[in-house]
Amino acid sequence: MRGDRGAVLIVVLWVLLALSLIALSFAASIRTEVDAARNVVQQKQSYYMARAGIEYAIYRILETQSAFYQARQQAQAPGPQEIPDVLRGSVSLNLGDGGADVAVGDESGKINVNGAPPNLIYNLLLMIGVPGPTADVITGSIQDWIDPDDLVHDFGAESDYYLGLNNPYPAKNGPIDVPEELLLIRGVTPEIYYGIKTKSENGEPIELYGLQKYLTTFSNARQINVNSAPVPVLAAIPGLNYNVAVAIAQIRSEQPLTDPGQIGERIPGISGEALGFLSVMPTNVFTINSLGHVNGSKVVNRIRAVLRIDGRGPKGYAVLYWNESNTEL
Repeated sequence: MRGDRGAVLIVVLWVLLALSLIALSFAASIRTEVDAARNVVQQKQSYYMARAGIEYAIYRILETQSAFYQARQQAQAPGPQEIPDVLRGSVSLNLGDGGADVAVGDESGKINVNGAPPNLIYNLLLMIGVPGPTADVITGSIQDWIDPDDLVHDFGAESDYYLGLNNPYPAKNGPIDVPEELLLIRGVTPEIYYGIKTKSENGEPIELYGLQKYLTTFSNARQINVNSAPVPVLAAIPGLNYNVAVAIAQIRSEQPLTDPGQIGERIPGISGEALGFLSVMPTNVFTINSLGHVNGSKVVNRIRAVLRIDGRGPKGYAVLYWNESNTEL
């Protein structure tokens, strides 16, 4: 009888162990399901935070275009007006459960890849860290992609190159419709297009490449807006260099240039060649990058949109481009 009781005890212990393992497994499974459900909810929340950021930026841009807003600003501070924060590059939207960090870019500060001279594109590639041989290939290949013929420029590529790839396609021989089309062109890698984060020789964090930030297909401006152009774009202009570009950025941060004559007056030593590339006229086309986030969560959502301010439409603007899966440095 005593031996039977010992055997039963062992069986009961094994049963309890099995039940405990089943309970732990069930708890882990439930925890995983709860976390997955929470992530789905937070993904949706951050998505609509990003959407709200886009709408808020559009509202702020439209506000700056209104006659009432401009008259109010003039009454408050007669004379040259300070550029509103939404047109200076950023605006934040704070809501109860989260918000959105929104970057706003004037497309007139970028280089129109369809109309830019080759030396301007080549200089830009060098300025953002692309090696010279690769910059030669990309510059020539962009020319061949856009022009209507099948003649190959120096270092360029036409259909015979692209048709020899593992996933073949012909050269377009026409204007580039959206900037992402550059990824189809010989030499342009995702790293060069989207940008990468790395460190300098001194160990300082730096950003390299990122053509997405500097090239556009949406603005028809023939000149580059000196008030909104990034430093690498300014430094790529023939007749300018990096030091002058940094000086221009400092000058416009103190007081935006409002008259074409001020470019030559306020920028010391600027050449006549460079003046031909620059203007002070903003465009009515803007890129909006909205990063939506939820408080207490690492889940974020990014939306990139390009819109044209158009007072003739019912909304006052028209969406030219919309990307909910945009990759950005």
